[in-house]
Amino acid sequence: MTTSTFSFSTVADLYRFIWRNSSRQQWLTCGVALLTLPLTLAPIELQRRIIDGAIADRDVELLTFLAGIYVVVIILQQGVKFSYNVLCGRISEHLNRLMRDRIVAGAGKADGSGETDDGSMVSMLTGEVEPIGGFGGDSYAQIVTEAGVLLTIFAYMFYTEFWLAVVAVIAFIPQALATPLVQDRINDQSAARVKEIRAVGSDVIDAKEGNEEKRRSARGRIGRIFDIRLLIFKLKFGLKALLNFLDHAADLVVLGVGGYMVIGGQTEIGVVVAFLSGLDRLRSPWRTLISYFRILSDAQLRFGLMREKMDIFSEEAGKADGV
Repeated sequence: MTTSTFSFSTVADLYRFIWRNSSRQQWLTCGVALLTLPLTLAPIELQRRIIDGAIADRDVELLTFLAGIYVVVIILQQGVKFSYNVLCGRISEHLNRLMRDRIVAGAGKADGSGETDDGSMVSMLTGEVEPIGGFGGDSYAQIVTEAGVLLTIFAYMFYTEFWLAVVAVIAFIPQALATPLVQDRINDQSAARVKEIRAVGSDVIDAKEGNEEKRRSARGRIGRIFDIRLLIFKLKFGLKALLNFLDHAADLVVLGVGGYMVIGGQTEIGVVVAFLSGLDRLRSPWRTLISYFRILSDAQLRFGLMREKMDIFSEEAGKADGV
């Protein structure tokens, strides 16, 4: 029986399914992802050198040279990101096609609970496959990219100004605690929504044959789907508002502590500017990792719900279609 809470065993099975069917593409995508690490750190260091070196010394030649390097880094960043996104998209669509092929091949076949009904089949083909495939596209590479960027920037901050880096790390702790708590509640609602959508599909098919009771049941379920979706919106955007507030609080803390250190002669203004830039750049991988956890949580939920209906994820299913 699948639970709507986060399940490590289901997550492990999900990762195995993804790797078994896209390992070569995943290796390539991870390789491209590694190229983003130096390209993310470089602009932070260039900003510090431009402010504390070229501008402070009024050195126009150095300013021009550093600005030129900055432009090259930005161009390389966008080229690598483009290649990365295309590779991830290709893996996602490959997995989507694979799962849909297996669902169609298994149509009408009995699983542990009997035949898969038409409403559930349509729901799986249209709404449940893509969240799993979408996650599979960058399931490995995104960890390499975003976690690597996060660790690289934190390491740079600790190297530049240890105590200011400690303050920055502490500022991120509340976000790490709040996210899984809210996401667990969202999972509960998502599981209920998936089951209601499947049931609506089955009710509508029966209602077409003149079953008025099923027609009324479908309308009731549509109302419940609406209410569930609204609650998910409130939870999701409430979490987003909280994270935005904590982001601004982190900036304020770094400005306050960093400003105090500058006034006391313990650091330079360029270091504070670099830290603010670092915090800004930390937010992208940090938010991406938070989003990654949310998408993973949703994908493992749907993976478990689909596996209850049809055996399309096992190695035996792969041998059957030649994958």
